[in-house]
Amino acid sequence: MPLNVLLLGPQGAGKGTQAKRISQEYGIPHIASGEILRAEMAAETELGRRVKDVYERGDLVSDDLMIELIRTRLEQPDTESGFVLDGFPRTTVQAEALDAMLGELGRSFSVVFVLQIPDEVAFERLRRRSGLEGREDDTDDAISRRLENYHRETEPLIEHYRVRGSVVTIHGDRSENEVFAEIQSALEQVPA
Repeated sequence: MPLNVLLLGPQGAGKGTQAKRISQEYGIPHIASGEILRAEMAAETELGRRVKDVYERGDLVSDDLMIELIRTRLEQPDTESGFVLDGFPRTTVQAEALDAMLGELGRSFSVVFVLQIPDEVAFERLRRRSGLEGREDDTDDAISRRLENYHRETEPLIEHYRVRGSVVTIHGDRSENEVFAEIQSALEQVPA
């Protein structure tokens, strides 16, 4: 059975880092909505130009646009044995559209990991990342807006997926290896 993993959690919780490790360990592609968007912007595609202004303000890209991007990516043959999705969905509307789309593709999530982390830790990590990567979108204001958006828009998704019975909560404010060890032991419980 394919291993379809969703990672939820605020920015700075380590979703990207853990998604890459799951991808390498289990041989499934890491689908990061942020990376897809940044690639489109860097290539200056029509889609990239449409999202650039929104993205740089720290606001959310429209649901339709995100669904279109994710569907295109999930239809690639490398996702047949599974995938790890990071950074999407961010709203209930997106989650419902994603559920419907996965249903059409005959798929569902094997497990939904929620990486929990205090806001102040997220803020510090994002500030540090900004210095290391020179990410212009990591200003203090944009970071605060992202965390507010997460609590308002994305946190309700935890309950959305919990009623479907596949949520595993992970405490993300530990070392990368400790977090990954907990993820691995949860993945070993997933029916093959």
